[in-house]
Amino acid sequence: MIQDEKIVIDNLFEFWDFTGNLSKTILSAEDFKAVYPKNSDWPKRIFSLKNDMDPKTDVFEKISAQIGNGSLPNMLTLTESMSNLYQEDLSEAGFIPKMKQRGMRIDLSGLGFIEQPSEYKFKTVSGAAEADLFASIASASFKYQVDGRIIELLSANDHSIRLFIGYFNETPAACGLVFYDRYGNAGLHMIGTLPEFRGKGLAYYMTVHLMTACIEDGRMTCVLHASEAGEKVYLKLGFIPVKQIIGYSLPLLN
Repeated sequence: MIQDEKIVIDNLFEFWDFTGNLSKTILSAEDFKAVYPKNSDWPKRIFSLKNDMDPKTDVFEKISAQIGNGSLPNMLTLTESMSNLYQEDLSEAGFIPKMKQRGMRIDLSGLGFIEQPSEYKFKTVSGAAEADLFASIASASFKYQVDGRIIELLSANDHSIRLFIGYFNETPAACGLVFYDRYGNAGLHMIGTLPEFRGKGLAYYMTVHLMTACIEDGRMTCVLHASEAGEKVYLKLGFIPVKQIIGYSLPLLN
């Protein structure tokens, strides 16, 4: 695994681990971790497979069996490097690629001032009502259920994480957060915009706001994972593409 790929993925996996421990939904096994909330589709993930596993390991068969009996969520996230290494094992265990996101990185020390127009405002999430609002925006943006109780727990830990709601002409329309990992790197996560407000630059200016918050907190290395649509926004801001992450699932019968 290249160094940039490791920096980007370490932030994401630590964020999921942090969220799982905080919400008491973490599952830890010898070869992997998982977060499995009951009232939320996020962040239902299996992740952090050991990098030193034997390529002939049967861990994917074991994970497949546990997904089948309902004891693990049906989403396994791997780095592109791990995915390439275990492609045959994944296929034999029944896993198929479901989603891909591009890892990206930027050095904030060279970021120039970006003025934000007056119609865009950003507010730090505080308390249950704003946590529910953040969760509702995220749910509508990403088309999966986000539990406001998990968001509320995250918002109370301002030493590691900062959550924001974006407003367009005083109307709540976007969400986003920054997570600081143990290495001092900042990860941007859950940048979403309500469908009816897309095309107005909210994702761009939310990202700018999060990057500014990172600089204010003395963090110079910023990372994220981008959808195909979001990648264009981040390239415009100067993010450099790294390797992808790939989410695998089983085509389970209902």
